[in-house]
Amino acid sequence: MADKGRVAKYQADRTNQKLYFCRLSCQAAGSSIDKQLYQAHCETAIFHLYGTFLAFMQELAQFYSLDMKAPTLADIEQALSARTQVSPEVQRLQQLQQQGFLANIERAYQRCLYAVLPDQLSASESTDHIEDKPKDLIVNVVTLSNQWLPDESTIREWRQQFLELIEQLRAGMVEF
Repeated sequence: MADKGRVAKYQADRTNQKLYFCRLSCQAAGSSIDKQLYQAHCETAIFHLYGTFLAFMQELAQFYSLDMKAPTLADIEQALSARTQVSPEVQRLQQLQQQGFLANIERAYQRCLYAVLPDQLSASESTDHIEDKPKDLIVNVVTLSNQWLPDESTIREWRQQFLELIEQLRAGMVEF
């Protein structure tokens, strides 16, 4: 039984660590004067914030004694359903994943992973002209508009909301 407590503590520590790394990245973004460095810190903060979500999924799976290496909300829900159990934590996270700050975090994470396509080409550019441009990916990455990227104050707000949610959910995750 002592081993289960040690593993659960590790999972909680990992979730807390990801929140800490997110905070450090936001601080670094706030003190950056270079636009590309600011963007890099904001993206790093988003990666850590999404990593917090993944770490908390592992924490939930451990709490419910589910043997899952990379659990998702659906995986946890399905495993608990097979035991005729319901998780209020999973239900709350699913709500926020559909509409709320968690949905915003996931959307920002996906945008960090995949290039944002321009809505439309300007009238002065033709597709032939674009084909003739050199394909220098590094220049493209740093010169693209980052309007889709949330600023560090928004990321800080999401982090704080997530921290408060995790504390609330952990308070309810008391073993009898």
